[in-house]
Amino acid sequence: MKKLLLIEDSNLFAKAIFRELAINNYYEVHHAASMTEMMALLAKHDYYVAIADLVLPDASSGEVIYKLIGLNIPVVSLTGSFADGLQSSISSLPIVDYVIKESRNDIAYAVRLAELMLFTRSMKVLLAYGDDNEMTVVANHLLPYRFELICVSSIVEAKNKLSMHKDIDLVVSDESLLDGTGLELVRMVRRECDELGLPIIFTLEEQGPAFDAKLLKSGVNDFVVKPFSREELCSRLVNQINNRSRYKQVQNYADAVDRYIITSSTDELGTIRSVSQAFCDISGYSREELIGRNHNIVRHPDMKDEIYRELWQTINSGRSWQGELKNRKKDGSFYWVDVHIDPIFDAGGAIIGFTAIRQDITDKKYIEELSVTDPMTGLYNRRHFNKAFSEVAKEAVERKHKLAFLIFDVDHFKAYNDHYGHQAGDDVLTKMGQTISDFASQHDAYAYRLGGEEFALLFQAISDNEAVTQAESLRTAIENLAIEHNYNSAADVVTASFGLYLQFGPADVAETYKLGDKALYDAKETGRNKVVTYI
Repeated sequence: MKKLLLIEDSNLFAKAIFRELAINNYYEVHHAASMTEMMALLAKHDYYVAIADLVLPDASSGEVIYKLIGLNIPVVSLTGSFADGLQSSISSLPIVDYVIKESRNDIAYAVRLAELMLFTRSMKVLLAYGDDNEMTVVANHLLPYRFELICVSSIVEAKNKLSMHKDIDLVVSDESLLDGTGLELVRMVRRECDELGLPIIFTLEEQGPAFDAKLLKSGVNDFVVKPFSREELCSRLVNQINNRSRYKQVQNYADAVDRYIITSSTDELGTIRSVSQAFCDISGYSREELIGRNHNIVRHPDMKDEIYRELWQTINSGRSWQGELKNRKKDGSFYWVDVHIDPIFDAGGAIIGFTAIRQDITDKKYIEELSVTDPMTGLYNRRHFNKAFSEVAKEAVERKHKLAFLIFDVDHFKAYNDHYGHQAGDDVLTKMGQTISDFASQHDAYAYRLGGEEFALLFQAISDNEAVTQAESLRTAIENLAIEHNYNSAADVVTASFGLYLQFGPADVAETYKLGDKALYDAKETGRNKVVTYI
């Protein structure tokens, strides 16, 4: 961390300056209350900048300032009051600026000047003057800020330098150049950069209010009328550099957001108006492919319509919405995000669009998925069944549908393992798992391996007949796998027995499981490879 030397004999002011410096904590601060203490610190350390009181008990005539200047240390000078003679002698020195200690604002200004040195040193400033003498005067005014000055006398030179040095941060231009006017230079610059991108300070002879207005409208950030003092020029310069620094900080922040935060904004109908690079990276789409398209371009078919209906109802009412969404990438794969969506309002309070910030939670959802998934078949496990039951049961009541619980297991699976081997038994479970998974996807059902050779489906049905038909369809699909099982009393291939329990209205998970299991028991006792239904 760079070091700042604070030379102040008043403990009150020193503490105030310390507090102000601590806000940003840019510097390691060393304090001296006298010139003697200052000399001792200078012998041990190198300092980037100094904030120095003009009058000290052992140096009452500005000796501190002269010493620091001699050591080429930028100085912000402090004083309790300014006699005309002392002001004239100090302000003519190559110091950053002087500050009269009258209020907290003055202390804050002194600190801001010191912090500014972190940004001005080696900052490229284009100095455009047709008169060499005037250019020298202005260059000397700017010397304490440690700029890298690039001096030109014509518009052609300025254009070449701006082309060569894309990192020029500030332009100081006179109204008169060798091959044209400063306004022509301003217009040329503004064709490439706006007022925030490249600030321009203009110096000119008195022209009158009409010309001043024309100057500002042309794109000049600020101007100084000749003859001007160093203090006036530098004060305006400091304001522009502060604005420029804040702009760069905001720009850097925006760049970081663009790279790492998954954001987007849409109009009120969901048409994408802007997206961050992070959004493009995770979705696989380019900005050009996304902007102008509806946001449902990334909607994954696994997400139910009810979620999006609730989302749109919420944000269209002017409220924020937060939730987890599974999105589809351009290549067809998926990712999960935790989304926060806020409406954007116009001055009259009408919604004109929405902005969304997302966090990638794909890894989190993957871990969650592992915790509720059977590793062999890829189906959900008993833990997920207990978790999802209440949601499915509630939805069935709301939609006035039947809740269907279909439980089934492989007929004589122990005999199969004993005669064909456990590896063959695992292969049976895997093939059944794929068949059950495909069936569940087609019928909007949750598919489970509850343990061993026992499986289940949890779904909604409009009627009893629909549920029974689906159960029979799955029973047939398993039998049609045609996996040889010569030790099965129901057939010479692998089959399964099914218990189907149907409930209309509120349902209890324990009671549902109990009645479904009872129906399964009856299916086994009455010949196997069949569906027994309890209503």
